[in-house]
Amino acid sequence: MARPDYGALIAGLPDAVIGVRPDLEVFLWNAAAEALTGRSATRAVGRAASELFPPETRLVRHLAETLRSGETRGEAESSLETSDGRAIPTSLVTAPLLGAAGEVLGAVAVLRDLSRLKALEAEVRRGERLVALGQMALAIAHEIRNPLAAVRGAAQLLERELGEGAWSEHLGVMRREIDRVNRVMEALLDLGRPLRFSFAAVNLHQLLDRVCLLAEATARQHGVLTVRRYDPSLPPVWADEDRLTQVFQNLVQNGLEAMAGGGRLILTTRLSANPLYAKVDLGGGPRPMVEVLVADEGEGIPEAIRERIFDPFVTTRPRGLGLGLALVHRIVEEHRGAVRVETTVGKGTTFAVYLPVAR
Repeated sequence: MARPDYGALIAGLPDAVIGVRPDLEVFLWNAAAEALTGRSATRAVGRAASELFPPETRLVRHLAETLRSGETRGEAESSLETSDGRAIPTSLVTAPLLGAAGEVLGAVAVLRDLSRLKALEAEVRRGERLVALGQMALAIAHEIRNPLAAVRGAAQLLERELGEGAWSEHLGVMRREIDRVNRVMEALLDLGRPLRFSFAAVNLHQLLDRVCLLAEATARQHGVLTVRRYDPSLPPVWADEDRLTQVFQNLVQNGLEAMAGGGRLILTTRLSANPLYAKVDLGGGPRPMVEVLVADEGEGIPEAIRERIFDPFVTTRPRGLGLGLALVHRIVEEHRGAVRVETTVGKGTTFAVYLPVAR
């Protein structure tokens, strides 16, 4: 029987495996460790772990403790700093490598990327909040909308009775504000009640072109140049065309309003290379995902609200309702896709939407 190739086994593991000698010099750095840390094995092997990571990081600390004590160490939730300064949530286990006489010859660390799990947990929590909000909206909608309809009817009657005069402007303001409250209630109900979808193969580029055409006047008004960077080989996506139009109308409108002083709104389409959102199974096997980027050159999203940007009533605009992005998230989620945001204050914001391709 052939001897197992343990090197190939470790190289092919989905978890990052890092091995060190007693002086913390790295001798093992598998492909998953390269992907997780952003550092190649060529640059890592032969260097001290404390050179590759800050000495006080949990990884280095646990490896040193394992080398000293010969005992296994573990954390169900830890974090790892990548080469570009990002902190990735991971689980961490370190174990000693023992010789025939029980002496410690080195240590190995196994790290599992928890980013996807954390993202799913966040999605569940956000979904629970939206369900609770929707239930509340459904419960109070009847009580609010009936009195509003009566008040609006009275305002219209007074407008007809009094005609043009001192009170007409005030009555018009009253009617418009009642209509605004009704729109808020409708948006809340959209978040809470089941949405109807009609899925089909959708040409994403044609849809984006229509959205840009509708936003053309606003773009001119803000002095914004719309740049389209489409992948011409992109396949159709599996989507509800009307609902997906809502998604990109919201994102494009947000981008334009973020650039009151002008700038570029860049729309990019491509097949997703993000390992978290590269494929999704809608039944019948995994499908590739398409990535759509809507990037602006505005002021960015303040850090204080960055984590809550998809929550209802969270907005950066003085007169915004903060419901548009919550609805975007709800619609994309119903498509079994995902939406993510990256932002830098003073430089701009990029929304990434991931959608499954059609079969």
